[in-house]
Amino acid sequence: MATMDAIDYAHKQEGLGIIYLPRNWRSLTPAEQLFVITNLERTARGERPIPGLTPSLDQVAQTGAAQRTDPVLPPFAMAPMASIWAESEGPLASDYEWMYNDGFNGVLDTPNLACPSPTAPGCWGHRNNILAEWSRRLLANVPGTWYLVAGAAQISTDTVASLFPATESQTSDAMIVTAENRPPQYIYTWAQAVAEGAGNPTTGWNPSGNWIETLPLEVGAWIRIHVLVLFALVIALYLLLFRRRTRRKLRTKPPKKKSPDNIRDISKHRRG
Repeated sequence: MATMDAIDYAHKQEGLGIIYLPRNWRSLTPAEQLFVITNLERTARGERPIPGLTPSLDQVAQTGAAQRTDPVLPPFAMAPMASIWAESEGPLASDYEWMYNDGFNGVLDTPNLACPSPTAPGCWGHRNNILAEWSRRLLANVPGTWYLVAGAAQISTDTVASLFPATESQTSDAMIVTAENRPPQYIYTWAQAVAEGAGNPTTGWNPSGNWIETLPLEVGAWIRIHVLVLFALVIALYLLLFRRRTRRKLRTKPPKKKSPDNIRDISKHRRG
């Protein structure tokens, strides 16, 4: 997967390991995928993960995705918030745009609309929102106990590429993070993603790896075991044949050559 390759390459440039998605990544909703990849970016850099998604914030994110803009909280909301939006080819592509392509790359090659120049304050704003530190910065001066909550959404859009007549499928992805002063009712949690292997090189999977790694864990393990067994049998068969061939060479000795003196003596005897 080219997008995952690009994200892993960007991680390598920062001295970070590659990303391991949960095994059930393909069965997650787009909102859950946006939530997971965002937390994987946070935890890779030592940031606290966002605990979960709530239905009310998913609806806020849905409105933002439909309007193709950063989602916003109602005017009476008191807690700080961070929101992001992108139109791309899905959650992984949106993550790449937010995290690694959010600066100024020229007037025609800068996808971040808030970054029209190298010194614009909106440059790298999406990345900053993803990696925002909540407990020591955003909520440092807010009294009381607060719980991090998030909402995410995706809607499909049909956009016509500017250079080609074909219509390519794109998505409008949006996410919002804020805090509530009472325990929220999460509909999908980071703990669920971790249980499925998110961020774990042993139980998770990376779609840009070899094809065995893209299979379910049980199938991949079955294939690996049988490949190892087959390899061991091939080595054993080779060693067995090699030993038999060596023994055959030792048993079959070449005939002893007659010396010139023996040949001369035999000739004299025949003439006599």
